[in-house]
Amino acid sequence: MDVSITYLSPHLDDAVLSCGGLIRQQVLNGARVTVITIFAGQPIHHELSPFAASLHARWGSEAEMVSERRREDQAAIESLGARTCHLDYVDAIYRSDGSEHLYTCERDLFGHIHPSEVALADEVAYAISNMLTPGEPLLFAPLGVGNHVDHQVVAAAALALIPQAGRLTFYEDYPYVERPGALTRRLDALREVEWSAELQPLSVGCIEAKIEAIGAYRSQLSNLFGGAEGMKLRITEYARAICPADGLAERHWRPLPRSVQAL
Repeated sequence: MDVSITYLSPHLDDAVLSCGGLIRQQVLNGARVTVITIFAGQPIHHELSPFAASLHARWGSEAEMVSERRREDQAAIESLGARTCHLDYVDAIYRSDGSEHLYTCERDLFGHIHPSEVALADEVAYAISNMLTPGEPLLFAPLGVGNHVDHQVVAAAALALIPQAGRLTFYEDYPYVERPGALTRRLDALREVEWSAELQPLSVGCIEAKIEAIGAYRSQLSNLFGGAEGMKLRITEYARAICPADGLAERHWRPLPRSVQAL
């Protein structure tokens, strides 16, 4: 399988949380897999908002939290056999317009993209376009389930890359997709595009590799899952829940050609 596959990850964990099993399977099949994390830049720590500082405290009070998360991400992705690439856009929790922070609470973070950032998706799309393998790259991007503003930005950037991407697939943002109705609400918000669901059956070994990789995100385990054991249980249960047979799977979504032409 002599092919290059690129995953777009809004943050330093999203691609592995959502697609770690498939990434491992693709690597085992001989693909060259690269995970590009968009919002992986270093913030100016003395300018953290109270909201960002509270999240740092929840994650472990690391003075250099982004550096720590980058190390976690590299370890996680390398354990799957893939490569990492970290861009320097900063996470929404750190962004400001020069005078005030743009996202200062959970409600802001899962609401509308700030008016000052209307061009951010196009900027991200341009940056990514210069990194893609020439020809017909296989590109995976977040669907934006859960409505996190950074996931919305990356999803919009990916849709803008449709003419360049040979095959564009959107993944369900985990763990947001576990929330009742979250997937339906996101698909409804993207109703200008017609979507086709694709189920990817995975071996026990690939799910185990995914669980091991997620375990590398030590700063996030307690916040997301309550700990490593809770993570193992939830990852396995969700992989079983979406598989109609007695197996394990991840689910992805493809924009149908006729709807893409209308964009």
